Amino acid sequence: MSGCEVRDAKKLVRSPSGLRMVPEHRSARSPFGLDEPPWVPDKECPRCMQCDTKFDFITRKHHCRRCGKCFCDKCCSKKVPLPRMCFVDPVRQCAECALISQKETEFYDKQLKVLMNGATFFVTLGTSEKSELMVCRLSNNQRYLVLDGDSHYEIEIIQISTVQILTEGFTPGGGNTRAIGMILQYKVPGSEELMQMKFTASEDFSCNKKLSASWLAAMHKVSNGGKSCRKLK
Repeated sequence: MSGCEVRDAKKLVRSPSGLRMVPEHRSARSPFGLDEPPWVPDKECPRCMQCDTKFDFITRKHHCRRCGKCFCDKCCSKKVPLPRMCFVDPVRQCAECALISQKETEFYDKQLKVLMNGATFFVTLGTSEKSELMVCRLSNNQRYLVLDGDSHYEIEIIQISTVQILTEGFTPGGGNTRAIGMILQYKVPGSEELMQMKFTASEDFSCNKKLSASWLAAMHKVSNGGKSCRKLK
C-alpha cells in the first residue's frame, strides 16, 4: 500500500439526504468530490422553485440532494446516482441536477476505473535522457497519480497543471490517431517550480499498447472533465 492510501478507510454516515460512504479522514477526500448543499428552509419556499406551484397538504415539497432547492414531486421525481457526494443509493434530484449527474456517470464508472486499474509506460523525468518502466495508476482515493517501478512517485492530482496527450497516425487528409504517450506538468508541494514527466507507451505487447491507449484516453477526459467537476464545487 502506498503512503497516499494509508488513510484510505471509509465510514458509513447518515445525513438528511441519505446514506453516504465517506473517507474517515477529510484529507483523503477525492478532489472530484462535492459537499452536500444546505437545504433551502421550508419557510422560505412556499412554492416550487421550478414551476411555481404552491405547496399544500396535497402538493408536498421535496429538496434536491444536489442543489438543496425546493421542488414539487413533478419537478423533482428522479432518483439518480450521485457518486460525487458518496451516496450509497440513487437520490432525489431536480431535472437540471439529474441531467448533470447522469453525464458524470461515465466519468466515474469508466474513466476513473480505467485509471485506477493502471497501465505500463516508460517514464522520463524532466530533461533526463533515461526512462524507467513504471506502472501508472490513480490511487483508490483519486487524490494521487501513483508511479511504481525501481523508483516510486506520488503526484497529487490537484498539483497537475497541464496534460498533453501525444498521438501518432495523423495525416493531412484526416484519419485515425492513436495515443502513444503524454507530457505531464505539475507543481511540487511548497514550491512554484513546475516539474515535467513524459510517459511513452511500451511497444512490447499489443495488449499492453491497447491498455496504455485506453489509459491515456481516460487521462485526457479526466484532465478536462475533472477540471469541470472541481469548478462546480
